[in-house]
Amino acid sequence: MVVQAGLVRHLSMLVCVVAIPMGLAGCNSFALDDGIPNTSPPAVVVGPQNAPRPASLTLKSTGTYPTFGKPLTAANTQIDDQQYTSAETQLSSLAKAKARGAISEAEYQRRVNALRKLSEDQTSSATAPATN
Repeated sequence: MVVQAGLVRHLSMLVCVVAIPMGLAGCNSFALDDGIPNTSPPAVVVGPQNAPRPASLTLKSTGTYPTFGKPLTAANTQIDDQQYTSAETQLSSLAKAKARGAISEAEYQRRVNALRKLSEDQTSSATAPATN
């Protein structure tokens, strides 16, 4: 019995060491080859091209270093807090009136279109001097 138990132990160890790795080696489900060739693309030889020579840079010596200490100014005047509050109140009351059903959809769209037209007019008049 002792010899038979030792033989079983040795056979089970042999199965673990030899048979399982050999069985797994035949399994190809985790292969690294995805079917896409791993070769580099063919080399393309490019000859000389007639490109224009870049213009030379000229040194502009002003005698001072650039500074960013000046306060930044807007290209145009900005609205103040009172104008913002007024516009916000007008727009929120319009949205609330639509949500309550106090105004019709046609009236809402008419007011929105009037505000959009006003915005476009102000934008075009504000940017006109900047484009000269």
